[in-house]
Amino acid sequence: MRAGWRKMKKSRFKSNIKLLIELFILIKTHKKWWLLPLLFVLAFLSLFISLSGNQSILPAIYALF
Repeated sequence: MRAGWRKMKKSRFKSNIKLLIELFILIKTHKKWWLLPLLFVLAFLSLFISLSGNQSILPAIYALF
């Protein structure tokens, strides 16, 4: 059971990496460089949201907003 779970987790990671590579290629070929700051902000906010499960990060999030 664990081997199947690890294999599925590894394939998810590979598909996420492929998605990021394709997104970067899209930005590069179509010269949509204005999308990069937006993507960085979304990644930053998603990191804070994922860390907010831990209660010690909440004061830092409240200070930002």
